[in-house]
Amino acid sequence: MALATLSAVTELRFGEGDSADAMQIVVGLEVDQGQAMFGFVRRQGLSDSEAQDAVQETLLRLFRELQAGQRVANPRAWAFRALYRLAMDEHRERRRLKLIAGRVGRQTQRDEPPAGDRVAVWAAVDDLPLRQRQVLYLRFRADLSFDEIGRVMGITASSARSHATHAMAALRDRLTREDFG
Repeated sequence: MALATLSAVTELRFGEGDSADAMQIVVGLEVDQGQAMFGFVRRQGLSDSEAQDAVQETLLRLFRELQAGQRVANPRAWAFRALYRLAMDEHRERRRLKLIAGRVGRQTQRDEPPAGDRVAVWAAVDDLPLRQRQVLYLRFRADLSFDEIGRVMGITASSARSHATHAMAALRDRLTREDFG
């Protein structure tokens, strides 16, 4: 499908159940722009498999948007914006995991791969009291601010920050004891 046709078709507002039209747009986008989308997200620092997953996730999200009747004036631009956001989400998750591992005082070298460290940290988080565990998941997995965490949990932002501080201290103490104990 040519891009001019693709843009013209997307100017229509799809109703529920117009999955054939939505599928035509998504398939056309994948055929016309699939390699460019993959190359773009790959250059954002994702591995080949992560890039493939991001492209597929983007196409699925676009299909769902169109099928739900959402107006997408430019599917190509929408897709590249979604790809950029997915890549940034992946980078944020990596940074959060590295940050939490650093905050708990993991200073010693270990023979296990980094994925093992992440599993150990999150396993230790699972042993924390409920409120502390919830705050850490919302902060480091969902990337919420303390204000947002407070609204989600029905507590103040300072209370959320306090739970996080106590949780981090408990993790640091526990993981340090395990490393040197």
